[in-house]
Parts: sequence; structure tokens; C-alpha cells
Amino acid sequence: MKAVRLLLINSFLMNVSFFAFIPFLSAHITGNLSLSAGIAGVVLMLRQLVQQGTSFLSGILADRFDYRIMISVGMILRGVGFVLFAFCRTPLELIIAAITTAIGGSLFEPTSKAAFSIFAPPAKRGEIFALDKIVRHSGIIFAGIMGGILLQFDFFYASFVCGGIFIISGIITFLYLPNERVQVPKQSLADSWDKVKSDRLFIFFTISMTGFWFMFMQLYLTIPLYAVNVFNNTAFISSLFIVYGVIVVFLQYPLQKWSKRFQRLTVIKIGMTIMGMGILLLGSSTNVLLFWTGFCMFAIGIMLVEPTSYEYTAEIAPPQFSASYFGVALMAMAVGGGISQGAGGWMYEHMPNINWGISAALGISSAFCIHLLQGWTRKAKERSHMPEQS
Repeated sequence: MKAVRLLLINSFLMNVSFFAFIPFLSAHITGNLSLSAGIAGVVLMLRQLVQQGTSFLSGILADRFDYRIMISVGMILRGVGFVLFAFCRTPLELIIAAITTAIGGSLFEPTSKAAFSIFAPPAKRGEIFALDKIVRHSGIIFAGIMGGILLQFDFFYASFVCGGIFIISGIITFLYLPNERVQVPKQSLADSWDKVKSDRLFIFFTISMTGFWFMFMQLYLTIPLYAVNVFNNTAFISSLFIVYGVIVVFLQYPLQKWSKRFQRLTVIKIGMTIMGMGILLLGSSTNVLLFWTGFCMFAIGIMLVEPTSYEYTAEIAPPQFSASYFGVALMAMAVGGGISQGAGGWMYEHMPNINWGISAALGISSAFCIHLLQGWTRKAKERSHMPEQS
């Protein structure tokens, strides 16, 4: 469990650094550099698309090489990217720094999840992924405090502090993360890709998760905008993330324990349905109580779906292809999240009355796809246990 503890510490520090830095970066681009909000949006969107869009390749590479090296190099590269932002003055330089940070994240994100699945005992994987979510959101809460302190200083120092956290964490990971249990049979890149793409049920699962990530990304885009516009109070933005973080910290673990009584795919489809109902309620209400009720439903749905989906991926992935599976699974975030940031913002601006209905419909459609997958999986298991006929 030493490796799990180190990975959890990494999760905390990565979220502290990332969420303390990214809001600061947007303010720096539009304020200190006097560039447009559009450029800031392009820089942030490019970072996500490059990171999540290349995660499948990074996962395949992680299965081919050493997990410890991939995580360490990724964290160090992310830190270097943060430091580079301190010296950027033009959009091109900002894009280069953004791509550097994205490649770093692409290297460590799927590999870290795969390492959790390797180091954690199979019976404890769900609890470990739930604990990881708690730790990450504790880091987000702490990032708010640290970000407020860094705002008192020049951006140059903030980039070095946040980048330094990643670099130091990467060095510590390289020195202390055990690698003997990660040594699974190594596969060629072609074998890894052929294995994942031949698993049609898993590919369908990944496609089904795009609706979840479409809804999830509204948490960082249209939900805060709607709260400010409806209630005419910018304090709602910080309140949203404080409430969300507190809900995750205090309810994630008991909720994960409770969900153990159900099949994983059942938990995922229930969570997606609750999210859909929650986003529809909060988006159609002008009443504070109904808004917060919908938001809490939305948060509970996320807590049911996200760690359970990671646990499901870890369970069905062969050990030698674990990072490859997680890398491909993150493609759902790239597609669903990318469309959510683009189409979601456009819909909110031009079709505000149906934006929430479309988001809810996508989420519930994904839940229905998971329901179909559950039936196909059951039939596949029944066929695999049928005696051969002569």
C-alpha cells in the first residue's frame, strides 16, 4: 500500500497545483498580456484536447514501458510547461506551453489510474478510486486557498510555485514509487491497440461514457454562468465549487460503500440518470432551493459514475493492457468534454431554454446505452459458460 499512498499524495498535489494555477493563467493572459478572452479560451481548450486526445497513445506506451518512468516524466513535463508560461508573451508561445503541459498530463493521467489498479488489491479497487476522488477534491479546496495567496504576487512566482510542485512530485515519484509489481508482460504497440479495439464491449462502454463527460463539463462552463445570470451574484461561482468539494469529501466514501451492493454498470446508469435529472432541475429553476437541490443531485450522480467507471475499466482490462484501456477510456472525456465546451457554450448563448434539456437527454441516452451494454455483457457471460456441443 506504500505505492497507493504515494499515488494519493500525487493526486492531492497535482490538483492543488493545477487548480491554483489555471484560474491565475486566464487572468494573466487577459490582464497582464492584454490578450483577448478568446485567446485564453483557445489556450485552455487546446490543452484539454491535446491531453485527452493523446491519452490512448500514452496508455499504450505505458504498457510497453515502465509505469514509474511515464508518471515521473509526465509530472516533470507538466511542471516545465507551467514554468514556461512565465516567459510567454505571444499567442504562439502560450500554445507551445499549453501543449507541453498537455503532453505531460497525457503521460501521467492514464498511467496513474492503471498504477492504482495494479497496486491496489482487487477487492479494494473501488474504495481506492473513491478515496482518490476525495483526495483530489480536497486538493481543489486547498487550491482555492493557495490561489488566493498567489494572487497577491506576480504571475512569474505563481508559475514557478505551481510548476515546482509538479517537478518535485515527479522526482519523488521516480525515487520512491515501487516498480516490481508493475512489471507485467510487455506488449508491442500494435498488440496493445489490437487488443483494445477488439474488445467491442469496452469500446461501446467508452462511447457510452461521452454523454457523462458532456454533462460533467457543464460544471465548469454553463452551470456557473447560469447561476450568476439568474441570481445576479458572482459569489455563486465560488460557492458552487466549495459545495461540490465538500459534498465529495464527506459523501464519496460512504456512497461508494453503499453502491457495492449493486453491479457496477447498474451504479453507472443510475448515476447518469440522477445527473440528467439534476442538471434539468437546476437549469430550469429560478428558485435558490430548487437550484441547489438539482446541483446536489448532479454532484451525487458524478460521485456514483466516475470512480465506478474507473473500477469497471480496471476490472475488465488484462494487467498487461491496463494503461492502454485507461488511455482509450479517457478518449470519452476528450470527445464528450470537447463537444461540451464548444457546443455547450454555443447552446447556452443561442438556445438557453433547451440547453439543459439537450444535456439531460444526452446523459439519459448514455444511461440507456449502459443498460444495453449490461444486457450484452450478461449474454456474453452466459455463452462463455455454455457447455460445448458435439
